[in-house]
Amino acid sequence: MDIFIRIGFLAEETGEVARAIKALEIGRDRPGEPAGSLEENKRKLTEELGDVLGNLIVIANRYDIPLEEVFQSPKKKLSERYSKV
Repeated sequence: MDIFIRIGFLAEETGEVARAIKALEIGRDRPGEPAGSLEENKRKLTEELGDVLGNLIVIANRYDIPLEEVFQSPKKKLSERYSKV
C-alpha cells in the first residue's frame, strides 16, 4: 500500500482517538447523542488506540525501524532535554 494512503489512515484513526477521549470525558462524542457507558467508551478508546498502533507498526516496518527504538526515542529525547535544566 502507498505510504501516503497509510498516513491518511493514521490521521483518520488519530481523529477517532480524539473522539473516543471526548466521549470518555463528557459521555458522548456529539451533542444530541445518547451517552455511552464508561465501559463502552473505554472499549472504543482501546479499539481506536489499537488502530493507531497498527498503523504505526506498519510505517515503522516499512522503514525498518525497530519498535523498541520507536518506544525508547521519546524517553531518550526527554531525558536529554531535561538533563540540561
